[in-house]
Amino acid sequence: MSANVIFGILLAGILSNNYALVHFLGTGTVLDNRRPWKASLILGLGTTVVMVLSTLLTWPLDHYLLSQAAYLQTMAFMIVVIFVVALLNLLAGKLLNGFCKADFMKFAINGAVLGLCIRNTELEFGEAVITALGVGLGFTLALVLYSRLREQVWDEDAVPAAFRGLPISLLTAAMIALALLALKF
Repeated sequence: MSANVIFGILLAGILSNNYALVHFLGTGTVLDNRRPWKASLILGLGTTVVMVLSTLLTWPLDHYLLSQAAYLQTMAFMIVVIFVVALLNLLAGKLLNGFCKADFMKFAINGAVLGLCIRNTELEFGEAVITALGVGLGFTLALVLYSRLREQVWDEDAVPAAFRGLPISLLTAAMIALALLALKF
């Protein structure tokens, strides 16, 4: 795989193939984000780590064990994702001293992680891992972008009452998604 292909996969995962904004996977975490941007960055990077580690485990599991029992794919992938999140919770919980302890369950129930693992089974192993990294970074970009918009731009008093809360979040997501679709190659 050439450097151009790797760069293209990463760029597509971050911008034009953004799971949170374009594919609408894992949007609950993004749209309901009330964290400061630094906490959002840590949550996004944690999601990226979960995506990459889950892909490293689910791709071989699917290709070598589940090839004859495809109906078990979703359940097996959920177990792997929960295992990865529990393992990271044990390791990072001590390092971060409970900084984002409540956020670890958001990794496990994030639809973007499971959707990525299922979609990555159609790719080659190297492409799947690079796609997981790119999609994770794109998810991080969406989280941080929402946090910064909420902190800096949104003035709740300037938004009409009918659009406060979820409606303005959905409108913002739609505008960001359209902007990212314009970057599609």
